Amino acid sequence: MDLTSDIARLLAVDAVRPTPSDALATALLDGPVDGWRRSEFDPGHFTASGFVASPDGTAILLVEHRRLQRWLQPGGHFETGDPNVDAAARREVREETGVEDLDALTDRLLRVDAHAIPPRSDEPAHTHFDLALPYRSATWSIGPIAEVLDARWVPFEDLDSIDTDGAVRDGAAALRSVLA
Repeated sequence: MDLTSDIARLLAVDAVRPTPSDALATALLDGPVDGWRRSEFDPGHFTASGFVASPDGTAILLVEHRRLQRWLQPGGHFETGDPNVDAAARREVREETGVEDLDALTDRLLRVDAHAIPPRSDEPAHTHFDLALPYRSATWSIGPIAEVLDARWVPFEDLDSIDTDGAVRDGAAALRSVLA
C-alpha cells in the first residue's frame, strides 16, 4: 500500500473525534495532486503527528515549536520514504523528542486538523492538513532534541497553563478518551 492509499484508508474509517477538517482533507486527497508532498501549496498538504501519552497516561508529550514558539504535539511533513502515516508520525516524534518506543493506541486517526501556515521566504501561505495518531510511550525519557526548542511531558490538567492552542487541547482530550 502506498502513502496516498494509506491516507485514503485512514480518512475513510473516519476520525475518533471527527472535525470539520475531515471533509477538507478528503477533498484534498481526491484532488489532482499528491496531497502529502511538501511542495503542494494550493490549498496545502498533509502532515503527520503523534499525540503521545506518558507511560502512566497522566501527561502528554509536547514540543516547543521553533518557528511558532508555541507548545504543540510532535509532527511534521511526510518524506518520500515514508511508507504510511504511522511511520511518518513515529519518525516525527523520534526526530523531535528522541522518544522511540511507542505503542499505537488504535489503528484509527485521533483527529484531522486543518490549520493555516503563514508565508515564509521560500513558501507561500498554505494549509497543513494534519493527520494525528494516538500513542503511549513506554518511557519517560526525552532526548536528544534538535529540531525544536524544547520537549516535555505536560500533565493533562496543566494544559491550560501553557502557550498552546485549541487543536492541541482538543487532541489531548481525544487522547484521554482513547486512554479511558
